Amino acid sequence: MQFKPGLVPTLAAVVMILLTCYLGNWQLKRADTKTQLQARYDSMQRDPATILPSGRMVANALLYRKIELRGQFDLARQIYIDNRIHNNVAGYYIVVPFHDRLSGANILVNRGWLSAGSDRSYLPPVSSPQGEVHLEGIIVNPVSRYLELSKQAVQGRVWENLDYTRYAATLPYVIQPIMVMQLNDTRDNLIREWDRPDAGAAMHLGYAVQWFGLAAAILIIYVVLNVKRRSAK
Repeated sequence: MQFKPGLVPTLAAVVMILLTCYLGNWQLKRADTKTQLQARYDSMQRDPATILPSGRMVANALLYRKIELRGQFDLARQIYIDNRIHNNVAGYYIVVPFHDRLSGANILVNRGWLSAGSDRSYLPPVSSPQGEVHLEGIIVNPVSRYLELSKQAVQGRVWENLDYTRYAATLPYVIQPIMVMQLNDTRDNLIREWDRPDAGAAMHLGYAVQWFGLAAAILIIYVVLNVKRRSAK
């Protein structure tokens, strides 16, 4: 057997192997950054709750921060986000504006999950605290994960999906561009089992494995295609 690679295949293989290794290393760096971000998110979940800042808020700057709220729900504008599944059971997320006395801000609160029941023509009632309420929750970005963009029509208090901008336009007051997932129990029988914040490190590690695997495959193919049998004399 003889190894006799040509110039063009060799250059092509070198370029492709260098490119895929570069992309694999870039994904490893992204995974490392996301791992550090995940550690910060996890640390924030253990920190004591803080008060919201005053003024205009930016969701990404406050992402996954644990906060404390004191104020009142605007129960007249409470809505049901339909088709939310918990333990293979269909139900609703209960979303309501909240005026926080501590910061003076109006924000959306996802109070939790409620079973839809067997009769979908009947909207299950929600037990709601009256007067001033003390809440603890985690801030999320309402336009990226927990509220989905949709052009579907609203059916009364039930929304198939919620366009945050469109919903905010229906309110008679300014609402901050953040969503708070309620953590503490307010004796309303709603279920609050939120997913752990995920920075996405595992996704980048998976991409890195794919790029390095492609580099190895290119090398193997290059060697196999350029090994030739010796001619018999």
